[in-house]
Amino acid sequence: MGGEEGDQFATALAAELPRLVHLAARLVRDPDEAEDCAQETIIGAWRRRDQLRNPAALAPWLRRSLVNRIIDRSRAHHDELDIDAVEADWRDDRYSVEPEQVLERAELVDELEDGLTRLPVIYRVPVILHDALGWTAAEIAQAMGAGLPATKQRLRRGRMMLVSALAEDEARRQASLAQPLRCWRARRQISAYLDDELDPATRAAVEGHLATCPTCPPLYASLVGVRASLGGLRDPDTVVEEAIAARIRVRLGEERSRPRGAGAG
Repeated sequence: MGGEEGDQFATALAAELPRLVHLAARLVRDPDEAEDCAQETIIGAWRRRDQLRNPAALAPWLRRSLVNRIIDRSRAHHDELDIDAVEADWRDDRYSVEPEQVLERAELVDELEDGLTRLPVIYRVPVILHDALGWTAAEIAQAMGAGLPATKQRLRRGRMMLVSALAEDEARRQASLAQPLRCWRARRQISAYLDDELDPATRAAVEGHLATCPTCPPLYASLVGVRASLGGLRDPDTVVEEAIAARIRVRLGEERSRPRGAGAG
């Protein structure tokens, strides 16, 4: 791809740049790292421009590349939550949270973002993309290169982990239950219940459980409230800081002037 086609591709990349930087800023808390990820994605796309056969697929191609780059760059932190431990808590009928305290934290941007950083990246990304940015599960699956069932499971687990992160250090409520639908069976369905994906019979069973269980309603209320707070992070009118976009455009210009086959230096 060269000459006029190369110019058109560079123009298309520049047009996608603001949305890409905005997405990176939502997925990566550190501004410098977000800028690096966006820049690397744009430069990588330019270097691999011959691989894109359908120009109309540029936007999803860039998004998929950015998401994978962020996942690849992420390293496990010592304070990340353990999904096995969190799921073990949610399997325990006695486990619950204080929804008022969870939602109070969720309403504070710093607290909410701190909670998100506690999630391993493969769970954090689906939660942000779905609940904060409004992506569908199918779009997330495509971007992450995962199957739809696996993506929905990651979303469910990520939501649970975020509530647990925000509730951490709060006393667990203990209760003795003898419900027709045991708590873990109901809690496994809550994410699909939130997204209105349950068949009528399962939905009725979950609602019946919520009506009588002493520990599940606070968890459900927290999931609903945290999801709503994540939706508050969605800001389609956000304007990318021009200095960031300008730096990446300069870098792209340097790549365009570099002879084909030349190293990155």
